Amino acid sequence: MSIEQKPVSLPTETTAVSAIENEIPTYRAISPHAVVSLVCGVLAVLSFAHWSFLAFAAAAVVLGVVADRRIQRLSDVLTGRGIAQAGIALGLIFGLASFTTTAVQDWIGVREASKFAKHYANVLKDGTFEEAIWFGQVPFRREGKTPKELYDEIVKSKLDPTMLDMEQEQLKNLKKEVSENGADLDFLRIETHGNEKLTSYASALFAVHPAAGKPSHEDERFALVVIKGVTEKNKPEWWVESVIFPYKPASYTPPIAKADDGHGHAH
Repeated sequence: MSIEQKPVSLPTETTAVSAIENEIPTYRAISPHAVVSLVCGVLAVLSFAHWSFLAFAAAAVVLGVVADRRIQRLSDVLTGRGIAQAGIALGLIFGLASFTTTAVQDWIGVREASKFAKHYANVLKDGTFEEAIWFGQVPFRREGKTPKELYDEIVKSKLDPTMLDMEQEQLKNLKKEVSENGADLDFLRIETHGNEKLTSYASALFAVHPAAGKPSHEDERFALVVIKGVTEKNKPEWWVESVIFPYKPASYTPPIAKADDGHGHAH
């Protein structure tokens, strides 16, 4: 009895290749835009140091949105939606937080500078010239000293007693106009403000109204008081840097801080 043998079919080369291909997942590249968005989102934390770094926050959001849309459109080629969304989130968090913090700090700085400016206006109206000089000294120098004591100390430190009068000529002119000639001094607004390292600065604009019957010169209708401040024991301490009288509104430009060469010398 003969046994019939059925031919055995061997897998062809094409079948084997197809099987292997089916087992290998399709390769998808990570979106470069998503990666750059994440990097920009991380760098956006520097926005708290300086407002110019907000550009990184904006770039993180824009590139993240672009990457997310491209990945959705080309899902069989690109991947990295999680990375793109993380970049968007970091850009929004750091950007908005930095902007809000800066806006609040600016508002507080203007409010505190305005309070000091109004107080200084009262000193010019009702106080002595020695008191006005006292407010023109940095906090640590005037601490524990009366205006008279500090004034005498400053005069003694001058080689020429008239030097102080020359240095404070515009302050003396404004004080005379207010306290002797009867002019009224009204605080109008803070013209400029900002920060220079650890020191805050602001320029306070005042309107000078001459007493009734007194002649008024057009160029003597305004005065500017430039003030600086530091925070000590969670409390702002201000002093008068300079007084400009007469003054033309919106004409003051804060001086540019000189760069330090690392040896304590400014250039």
